[in-house]
Amino acid sequence: MKFFNRHWMLFGVSTTSLLSAAISQADPKYTTMFSEPVEYCFEQTSLRGGLDRAILEHHLIVPPEDHFKLGDVFVGFRRKSEPDKLWLYGLFRDWIDSDDNQYLYPKAFIPVSKLEPVMEVPIFLDPIDVTEFVGDVEIWVGYGLRKDETSTEEDAFQDMMNNQRYYRLWQIGGSIERNSTVCLTTTQMEEDTSTEDIVVNVPITAQ
Repeated sequence: MKFFNRHWMLFGVSTTSLLSAAISQADPKYTTMFSEPVEYCFEQTSLRGGLDRAILEHHLIVPPEDHFKLGDVFVGFRRKSEPDKLWLYGLFRDWIDSDDNQYLYPKAFIPVSKLEPVMEVPIFLDPIDVTEFVGDVEIWVGYGLRKDETSTEEDAFQDMMNNQRYYRLWQIGGSIERNSTVCLTTTQMEEDTSTEDIVVNVPITAQ
């Protein structure tokens, strides 16, 4: 299976520029405007808590040629003992047989949307015990494109499979296979405080 070998390293000025940032409030969102481009870095993948309480979060890096195209993001679960069987982590956070044509709800982890350059994929947001899957189960992540508004989730899934737009993220019990640091440059940052969690949106202004 083909792996993406892309690695973004975008350069900006020192984060000391934060000191000269102008902050505007639009409750419950706060937008910080920087006087000069600043660099924002984060881990592409975060695995915390140990195998008995695993939390797995990932950022899917979309290649430039597919930025803002319509598509779906898929998370797959495959056993080495059943290599031809693929389960998809659906919209309601349950595992669905990819061949189940009777399932009425989206099988995509992120259903049809415009693909941002960086897509947040919090796979195990709550702690989960994965010890029984050590050495057997693999977690895969990928995305598929839709040609237009009339295309379906199945079209996006087939596009992902046909064009090999997926990669193995983690063989449970082993090392994370997408564990680089991603750096972006931006001139503004938006903080959403409308929920208990703080969501930071960083528009990309340079490549």
